[in-house]
Amino acid sequence: MKLPFMPETWSMFLPTLIVGWGLLFAGAHWGNWFLIVLGAAVLVISALILNFFRDFERNPERELKPKEILSPADGKVVVLKTAVEKFYLKKPSVHIAIFMNPLNNHVQRAPYDGKVVKKVYHPGEFMAAYEDKADLVNEQAHLVVNLKTPGKKGKAAGRIVIKQIAGLLCRRVKTTPDKGEAVVRGKRIGRILLGSRVDVFLPKGFKPAVKMGDQVRAGVTVLGEL
Repeated sequence: MKLPFMPETWSMFLPTLIVGWGLLFAGAHWGNWFLIVLGAAVLVISALILNFFRDFERNPERELKPKEILSPADGKVVVLKTAVEKFYLKKPSVHIAIFMNPLNNHVQRAPYDGKVVKKVYHPGEFMAAYEDKADLVNEQAHLVVNLKTPGKKGKAAGRIVIKQIAGLLCRRVKTTPDKGEAVVRGKRIGRILLGSRVDVFLPKGFKPAVKMGDQVRAGVTVLGEL
């Protein structure tokens, strides 16, 4: 049975848990309140780590329409505008950015069915993920996906770009599908460890169903429709 946590969970959670209990035991044994308080604090951190690395199964709350786009990430919508995606699409697109705080789930999911035609990793800086320039200078991974047209085998419904962007605390971006592989709407495509952001660039005709400041959930919230 697979436990509902990311693969990186145990290498961080278990040592923290052991240290916390060790400090509590030592503090109780020697009657040292400083060690007891420190141990309790470390145990709280271990609980936060477990919360951060959770990875439960998810499904949309209702049956989806064929052209509806799901949110790729949990968090808050911090950008919603028409902008030129400069690297791959090079034309006006609907740009949606979702900022994740450390309490959000950090597993990313495919917004729509399609095929990965490009996968790129960029090392970079670690600016706060909500900053305007974070999508240009921070460490990040990009997926360029040809969207699958419902009912029309082999014909693309357009192309989107998904960007996983590291934040101020984040030091690791994981992207699972490779070039040539299919992605399925609502299924996992990667994860970012600690504070971060996910941007998605959608075809210009996309009709948003969210607004600035909305809280969204990966694989659950409908961002809009193509």
